[in-house]
Amino acid sequence: MRFAKSLIALTVTTALTACGGSGSSDNNVSNPPPGDDNTGGTSTTVYTEGVITGFGSVYVNGQRYRSENADIALANNPAATESDLKVGMVVSLAASSSDNGDPEATAIRYEEHLQGPISFIDTEAEVIEVLGQQVVYNDLTEFDEVELADLTVGDTIEVSGYINEDGEFYATRIELENDEDELKLKGDVSELDTTAQTFTINELTIDYSGAEFDDMSADELEDGLYVKVEGTEFDAETLTLIATDVENKDNDAEDFDDADEIKISGIVSNYDETAGTFEVNQYSFTVNGDTEFEDGSADRLTNGVRVKVEAEYDGEQLIAEEIEFIAKDARQVSEGQVTELDAEAQAFVLNGITFVVDDDTSYLDTSGQGARTFSYDDIAVNDWLKVIAVIDDNGDYVALKIKRTEEDDREGEIKGIASDVSLEGMTVAGVQVAFNEQTEFEDEDHLTPEEFVALFSAETDIEVEVEGEYDGDILVASEVEIEREDDDDEDDNDDGDDDNASDKRGKAEFEGAVESIDGESIVVNGFELRFTSDSELEIDDEEVSLEEFLAALEVGSIIEVEGIWRNQTYVEVKEAEL
Repeated sequence: MRFAKSLIALTVTTALTACGGSGSSDNNVSNPPPGDDNTGGTSTTVYTEGVITGFGSVYVNGQRYRSENADIALANNPAATESDLKVGMVVSLAASSSDNGDPEATAIRYEEHLQGPISFIDTEAEVIEVLGQQVVYNDLTEFDEVELADLTVGDTIEVSGYINEDGEFYATRIELENDEDELKLKGDVSELDTTAQTFTINELTIDYSGAEFDDMSADELEDGLYVKVEGTEFDAETLTLIATDVENKDNDAEDFDDADEIKISGIVSNYDETAGTFEVNQYSFTVNGDTEFEDGSADRLTNGVRVKVEAEYDGEQLIAEEIEFIAKDARQVSEGQVTELDAEAQAFVLNGITFVVDDDTSYLDTSGQGARTFSYDDIAVNDWLKVIAVIDDNGDYVALKIKRTEEDDREGEIKGIASDVSLEGMTVAGVQVAFNEQTEFEDEDHLTPEEFVALFSAETDIEVEVEGEYDGDILVASEVEIEREDDDDEDDNDDGDDDNASDKRGKAEFEGAVESIDGESIVVNGFELRFTSDSELEIDDEEVSLEEFLAALEVGSIIEVEGIWRNQTYVEVKEAEL
């Protein structure tokens, strides 16, 4: 049976020893021994993995950890400080906890999960491809040093997040790293070929013939081993990474089995309902009759859901004591000015909507105040906020992420149920939205304003996403897109015989490199593009004819495409820019 695969490896043992685990310690961490915190409280040891949601010390998995004495390391920087940590980073943390206050972190470790150049950006599916890996992002993903709209093919990014069962990365944080040429990836070894000296990670071939090995030798490689690979050469055509370093990240439970409490946040995989077992971040958990569930019932536990698990050891098994379901997708994005605060209820009013916060709310201050320790207690009436929220089973708007900004820095992007829809405008997320002659309306295809308004006479509770610019408090929409439920599962089960299912994939919007050109048929990232006489085409912001556009294309050219999926096999291009 495989046990935990810790991000911080040997450091956990060291940190837990400092907290009173097995062995002795002669380090500089100023923690009292277990059971003697100089105040009469009882001390326990804690190990946790999760995303940083705020500072003032460090908040991880909804818990504040004092960090003034913590040993902090980031990737190749073993002597980092708290100021190097960022909201959205998934970290490993060891701490000492007592019943007299917040736990005190003794060790905090961060390593990126993936780093490399972008080869494809699918803005409709919210997927970025790096080193052949699928990186899924959403409204909760924190983009650092770059806005999503400014990312382009060829940019190098660093990704922190979680891996789901399909090998996709769910990104909690994406940072632009164009000044680095190192390629990095973590994952399980598969298809090991000791003769060719290769193995694969999520279909990426790793050539380790010239690599150095850390915490292992080449002879210890085996399928299922969790490793970190670094290199500087990548062949996009063969999806091969030439490794310079391979590090063993597969650790036995003894690395942290001295911990009294274990808290892991991530995405469920390998769920076995019969056995009552599942994995999160390579950790194996067992559910029993005493397991408690929060924000959902036991039947909600399945592959792909995001959870926070609190567990303890029973012999050699990690028994899940509590499983909390964490919202991954926001149904409401609003921005505006705070008009009311209710400290007792931990709530505030923005655009006439009352939002509540909880332990998992993430905070970031990008305003002129630039407060690193920004939290609910720092929110004031008249503050400008962007709030990303989910509506819970009680109908409450729960803030998942709060960003304090300035009035002039509002992004003009909102999401929610549309109401009071007319040809002149509507209300979304409490924001008044106006339409003009330039406003574009999108469903699975382009809509006229009349077609858009007509939808609301036949349906209710239609969710839309709006982009535009503010004129005072009114958002003048440049684009309005109807958000439909994901039909991907149905598509996967389609046998291809039902022509009526041909347009289930709906709108296509992506950026990538041209792979092949055959007359007027262009292939980008495996997707065939077909042009019509109505296709609007540009080269460097200048309108051109189809003939001019095709003449300028070469294999390797980067193009941006908007279109419609037809017959689930090709994209009918509506707009394209070289």
